Amino acid sequence: MSDRPQMEGVLWKWTNYLSGWQPRWFVLDNGVLAYYKSQEEVHQGSKGALKMSVCEIAVHPTDQTRFDLIIPHEQHFYVKAATPAERQTWVVALGTAKACLADSRNRKEQGLEESKETLKGKMSELRLYCDLLLQQVSNIKTAATDPEQVDQEMLHESSSLLSATCDTFIRTMTECMKLADNSFTPQIPNTSMNSALPPTPTRHAKRPYNRTSSATENRHSPTPVSIPKGPTTTYKNLEDFAATRRTTENERLSASAPTSPMVTDVPSNLPRPPTLETTGPPSDVEKDDDEEERKVKTFFTAVDHSFTDVRLTVSGDIPTAPFLDACNDMLPFFDHVGGPAMAPVKMDVQGNIRKLTQKYSTNPAAYSTLQDIIKQEMATNTTQVKNSATDAIMWLKRGLQFARELFMEIVQGERDCTVAVGNAYEKTLKKYHGFVVRGVVALAIKAVPSYEDFRTKVTSPAGEEYRDTPLVEKALMQDAETYADALGVLTTILHEFYVTHNLDSQEVVG
Repeated sequence: MSDRPQMEGVLWKWTNYLSGWQPRWFVLDNGVLAYYKSQEEVHQGSKGALKMSVCEIAVHPTDQTRFDLIIPHEQHFYVKAATPAERQTWVVALGTAKACLADSRNRKEQGLEESKETLKGKMSELRLYCDLLLQQVSNIKTAATDPEQVDQEMLHESSSLLSATCDTFIRTMTECMKLADNSFTPQIPNTSMNSALPPTPTRHAKRPYNRTSSATENRHSPTPVSIPKGPTTTYKNLEDFAATRRTTENERLSASAPTSPMVTDVPSNLPRPPTLETTGPPSDVEKDDDEEERKVKTFFTAVDHSFTDVRLTVSGDIPTAPFLDACNDMLPFFDHVGGPAMAPVKMDVQGNIRKLTQKYSTNPAAYSTLQDIIKQEMATNTTQVKNSATDAIMWLKRGLQFARELFMEIVQGERDCTVAVGNAYEKTLKKYHGFVVRGVVALAIKAVPSYEDFRTKVTSPAGEEYRDTPLVEKALMQDAETYADALGVLTTILHEFYVTHNLDSQEVVG
């Protein structure tokens, strides 16, 4: 009998936008997680399987029942349990299975009972429990915010899980410390959200987005349902256990350990996202629905700085420099989608970026996050003065919200760019514009190029071999959605900060 965790049951698996979440029968046995269409069809063979030794687990930051299973640069499985307690049971079982596999492999290959790989496995498991703790504590704080209207149901549910998670966390932490005492220096990678968010590239080693390999399932990552108020994020530190961060291409973020309180190389999932170095070849994973994984570059994966690279600080704030870098690298998108028609929006976004860059350059240490910049102006009562940084961030946020809605219009199937731009404008910027500006925008929208022209421009990094192929369209939709999800997390954090501090002016321009 194997001493590795065994578990089976129904989980809801994301298939595609047509079918959505579908129940599947999952079986964890001997370190391999397989899934079947139903329990009755187990004898027909699995539809897919993951070897836990090469798989990373990321709990979703906003959906209390969801967690993601990720093979770095290979596959994403998005799954949901029926309840938060059931999710916790699965996460603990999967995390323990991963740690057991790492330990077993080390004994066999190196003849050592404990090694760096064992420590990495335990740290990955610890990172997972830390994420659960942060979520549960955040839920308790949210439920008890208003003493007169305490959400008793949420409070009871979250507190009932907290004790068990703490016990598991402490036990795993103790094991990590014992391993660390045996002359090992832990080198733990950073973590991300969502995610649902891809890994952080460096200037010299750029990591590609993760795309699913299923033709009928996992076509897109589902858009998060909601983002609760407050800095709820998986981008937290484990600086007590490790002080280094990963910079190589084949590692994704899964356990954050910078030496400063800021996670500088970003979720993905806000957002965004989390792992250890791949310890097994891709052949360890069965092809989901038998479709071969293809990697095709698009505008969203070719940029040097992406919103999926922005890692929040431990307090949930947005680091200024990575955010502004991502904003700058997004500017060419306005040329691709609208050409001269989008020039006013691009110029406004560019102008606000310039103001914030200038402000940041005056004191990078004091203005390390966007929230720091705003708080400084709040303290000096200068938030409403002309050309204030607070005003620049507010309008930059609105411009980014417009871009995000435009991305989602395209992802959701709108192929008339004029309609897509019009819908995005209607949802975001229109209410802040007066009659004159609205008229100018209406005329500009009519000059938006065709979808075919737009697609040609944003997929040019793919190269001639993929031009006008279905792979390009699929890659574009997946990359745009991942990019939009990460951007949506950041704009939501800013929006809630502005609303909380009564800074979101409703003044109409023009």
